[in-house]
Amino acid sequence: MSYKKLFQFIGLIACLNLLTACTVTDLDADGNPIIPKDPNAVVSFADFTLSEVADQLWEPKVFPEATQEFTPWESIKSQLDAQQIDTKQSFFVRLDGTIESVDLGKMRGAITIKVGDTNIDLQVGRIIKGNAIRDASKYVLFDDFKNQIRFAQISREFNNRAMASVGEPDSSWVGEKATVIAAITIDQNTISDAVPMQIIRGGK
Repeated sequence: MSYKKLFQFIGLIACLNLLTACTVTDLDADGNPIIPKDPNAVVSFADFTLSEVADQLWEPKVFPEATQEFTPWESIKSQLDAQQIDTKQSFFVRLDGTIESVDLGKMRGAITIKVGDTNIDLQVGRIIKGNAIRDASKYVLFDDFKNQIRFAQISREFNNRAMASVGEPDSSWVGEKATVIAAITIDQNTISDAVPMQIIRGGK
C-alpha cells in the first residue's frame, strides 16, 4: 500500500470515529436544534406568570416551611421584651391563644388573637399589606425573579393563597381557642404586619 493510500485510509478512520462520537440533536418545527435543559441550571421564573410562580412555591415549599420550620412565639416574645429586634425581620411563627375579636370590612379586616399577655392583629380580607410571607421564606429569592416589580407582586399571590387557606372568619370565632401559623414582620421591636396562613380553631 502506498503512503498516499495509507494516509487516506487513516483519515477515513478518523472521520468515522468523529461521526460516531457526535450526538444527533432533534430539531423543532422551525428547524432549530432542541437543546435539552440542564438539570443543574438555576431556576428562573422569568417566563412564568405570577400565579404560576406561586404554584411552584406555595404548596411544595413555602407552606410546608411555615408549618414545620416556624420560630416558637416564646423565642420571638423574649427578643421583643429585651428590645433585640431593631432591624426589620420576618418570621414564620406558631401562635396558640384565644380569638379576642373579628373585625371585618369590605376590603380589609383583622382577627385579634391573645397569646399569653400579647394581643396580635392578624390581617384578613381582600387587601393584605406588607411582604411578611415572602420575606419569611428562605425559598423566595430576588435573584430568581430578576425583576423588582415581579418580586414585589409575588407577595400578593402568597397573600391570596393564605386567605384561601384561612377561610372566612366571622363573629362566631370570638372566644374560641385557636392555633395559628402566621408570617409576621417585626420592625423596631414592633409587629408591623401579621398574616395568618393557617387557623385551626379549638387549639390548645
